[in-house]
Order: sequence, then C-alpha cells, then structure tokens
Amino acid sequence: MLAGLLAVSLLRGMPAARVAQGSVAVELPILMYHHLLKESSRHGKYVISPDDFAADLDWLLSQGYETVTVGQVIDWANGRGSLPQKPVMITFDDGYESFYEYAFPILQQRNCKAVLSVIGRYADEYTETEDHHINYSHCTWMQIDELAQSGLVEIQNHSYDLHTYDGEKKGSMKVSGEEVIHYQERLRDDVSRMQSLCEYWCGITPTAFTYPFGSVSAEALPVLKEMGFQAALTCLEEVNYLTGDADQLFSLGRFNRPAGKTAQQILQAQS
Repeated sequence: MLAGLLAVSLLRGMPAARVAQGSVAVELPILMYHHLLKESSRHGKYVISPDDFAADLDWLLSQGYETVTVGQVIDWANGRGSLPQKPVMITFDDGYESFYEYAFPILQQRNCKAVLSVIGRYADEYTETEDHHINYSHCTWMQIDELAQSGLVEIQNHSYDLHTYDGEKKGSMKVSGEEVIHYQERLRDDVSRMQSLCEYWCGITPTAFTYPFGSVSAEALPVLKEMGFQAALTCLEEVNYLTGDADQLFSLGRFNRPAGKTAQQILQAQS
C-alpha cells in the first residue's frame, strides 16, 4: 500500500504547487461508499445503513453541495462545461446489488448523481445465477443498464477480475519483479474485457478506471491513457483541488465513508 500511495503522489504532479502559484482551483471532495445494509450487526468500515446514506445526502444538499459525475469533471477540465459552485462526487465501488436496492431510490428521491464502479466478473456471475441475497449479491448487467440509462448513475470500470488479493497480486498493481511489458499486457487485457462488456450490455464506454483496493502502479498510467481513459479514482483520502490540468484527473482522491463517521464529520475535518 505504501508503494501505491507513493505512486499516487508521483502521478498527482504536485497540484498544490500550481494552486500556490495563483491558479484558481476547484475544490472537489469525493466520498467513497461500498455496501448498504439495514442490519446494524453488519455495519463496519465498508458497510453503512441506507438511512445513513440518505442522511449524508441530506446534509450535503443542506450545505449547498451539488453532486457531479466524473464525466462532468472531465468536460470541465477540457473546457466543455462548468461545475457548480460546491461540487461533490458520490462514488460506490464494486457494484453491490444493495446500490440498486437502496442507494438508487435514495438518489432518485433527491435528484442526486452517483458514480458506480463495477467489477465485471461479479456482474457476469450474478447475471447468470438465481442465487441473490442483499447481503452479498452484486448487480446484474440488466440492473446496471437500467442504472446507466437513468441519467443519475454513471458506470465506471473497476476491472474485470483484478479485484483480488492472493498474497502476491493485489488489485491492478504491478507485482514486484514483474516485467513492465507483461504487467501492462495483463492490465490491458483485463480492463479491455470490462470495457467491452459495458459497451455490449449498456452501450457505454467508461471514461474512468477505479483502482481495485486503491493500489496504484505508475506503469498503469500509459496503458489507461492509451485505452482512452480520462480519469482514475484512487483511495488516497484527501480533497481534490483541480486547476483545469487534465492530468490531475488520473489521481482523484476519495474519502471512505465507514459506519460511525458521517459525511459531515469527514468533510468538516478537512476545513
């Protein structure tokens, strides 16, 4: 993880220095959620209740925040649009079915947007099986397509099958001693497979790669750019200060939202 954080720091290109030199920066906090369940016994670092998620959104709206997608930020960085005065990005990783069951209706009720980063392997698995339970199942491709067509949910690429850790390989990070050309081929093959599935099932081409476990290798960046990605989501917990430099979008930081620590507490601790 230390190596991953170092790689993120290198990729960030020292944005704070540009801000200090007089650039007008847009402050963009990004919140990272994973799983919503009603049973309090299951709440923890990556699981909160639907009510807590709704309360987070209500507080953000009361403070004047407006939800944005990665696509909106990309357009702004490329001079094709504007951002609200107080943007905030809501992201959900992994593609749990609880997003469809609980988060989506909450977003609809408030007309808020969110970014859902899907793991292709699990979308395939739960599209093909009838074994679904809210505690563990992931969205089917039909549900993902419905979300994508809603106008409120942006689907992004969380790899096809790199969200694993076997003691050697961790997410999409380069393994120690692995030749760069072999690593990049492995990454390209997996991520391309997921892109193809999103195009097939939903008619969309994800524009951002969400690093599994937030594990970053600098050697991934050329591959992502070559493939047409324009942004990447990390797990580095800091507010993003964007100056319009498109390269900054490849190292977007996010705050994990665990049980027992509200969005209000997370964001107010940064001010």
